[in-house]
Amino acid sequence: MNRHHLLAPFVFFLFAPAFPALAEELNAYDIIRKADERYTGDSSRSDAKLILIDRKGRERVRDLNMYSLDQKAMEKSIVFFRSPADVAGTSYMNYDYDDGRDDDSWLYLPALKQVRRVASGDRSGSFMGSDFTYSDINGVTIDWYNYRMLDENAEAGGESAWLIESTPKEEYADKVRDETGYEKSHLWIRKDNFVQVQGKIWVSKGKRIKYFSATELKEIDGIWTPMRLQMITARNGEQEHASVFDFSEVVYNEHTDEDLFTTQAMQRGL
Repeated sequence: MNRHHLLAPFVFFLFAPAFPALAEELNAYDIIRKADERYTGDSSRSDAKLILIDRKGRERVRDLNMYSLDQKAMEKSIVFFRSPADVAGTSYMNYDYDDGRDDDSWLYLPALKQVRRVASGDRSGSFMGSDFTYSDINGVTIDWYNYRMLDENAEAGGESAWLIESTPKEEYADKVRDETGYEKSHLWIRKDNFVQVQGKIWVSKGKRIKYFSATELKEIDGIWTPMRLQMITARNGEQEHASVFDFSEVVYNEHTDEDLFTTQAMQRGL
């Protein structure tokens, strides 16, 4: 698929079985590609809370269900918000094509009773008021970037990791800036299972830096699954706000219902 997903099992990234020890020397691109190509199930279902944390530490909690389906030509994903009342009935859907076409994304807002397409220029915006962007949710095309090994013997959460720098290639710089809002990233990828467990992301505007972490890893049906994903936004070294996806349940290869991934299903809800 050649797309790197910051959030999965909602497509959901970063969940895959460990690889055996590799005899060959891996360069930075090889590692990113192996992380991207890991098996993450033919389908997934997740129950989660999206927790929004403001500057004073106050929390707002949103309950949601996520589904994904991996088909030959594309990967489909959909999110349904259940509560609280101000977001209940909202849904978001993404089609990630294998042939290099740009994603198709839709957002349904029940107050407007309308499904609207999310334009590529809007994908650097906040996903439902969180520190995650639509681009973080959808994933990015790995071949838009150059990768450089910063540390072959890094640590993340007490585990051995590679530290890799990701910067957009010159010919894709404008597209990356428009779609992600980011200038460059540092990625910590664990050596034992190729899960990205940390990230430092330089935001194009506002002199902000984001800090990503994936923790509480569980092996579910042979797939390594972070149960907690956090994104912190900081400016001048001080935290402005943060967001957490806290998963209570993740199930793989349970459903194959294509009708779940339609604009009609977005409006109908679960």
